[in-house]
Amino acid sequence: MPTHEVVCPPEMRRRATPTPAGKLSATVIALFFVLSGAAVRAAEPAGKADYRRYCADCHGDDATGNGPLVHQIPMSPPPSNLTLLARAHGGTFPFAEVVKYIDGRNSIPSHERIQMPFWGVTMQKPNHEFTPKSNAEVTRRIAAMARYIESLQR
Repeated sequence: MPTHEVVCPPEMRRRATPTPAGKLSATVIALFFVLSGAAVRAAEPAGKADYRRYCADCHGDDATGNGPLVHQIPMSPPPSNLTLLARAHGGTFPFAEVVKYIDGRNSIPSHERIQMPFWGVTMQKPNHEFTPKSNAEVTRRIAAMARYIESLQR
């Protein structure tokens, strides 16, 4: 059985060696894909992880007020359906009110409020509570949670 040797002409071999322009193109393409992945990750709501950690047990992963603790702990009134906040405010999401309510430190406690933790206290950095740096981080995280809740509006 005869064997066939494939011989690559010299001009083809030269193309296999990347030129500076080819290297630059490959780098730009690779960078594009890396940054595209980072952009997708950055597009994920920033407050989603904190929402799931601090809110979902009562309000549910879908924020409709039907989290797993609703069936274990009697709550009166029950947790709010957070997906309807904009609708209840004429189509505008009440961002500042939501931030204040999540934080809880500026409200006068009532029986209703006692059911919901004061996350502005809970989220403080241990051993650095209420320092400017800790307060700034808490404010940033609460704002991110409010933006995440805003993204869930129907």
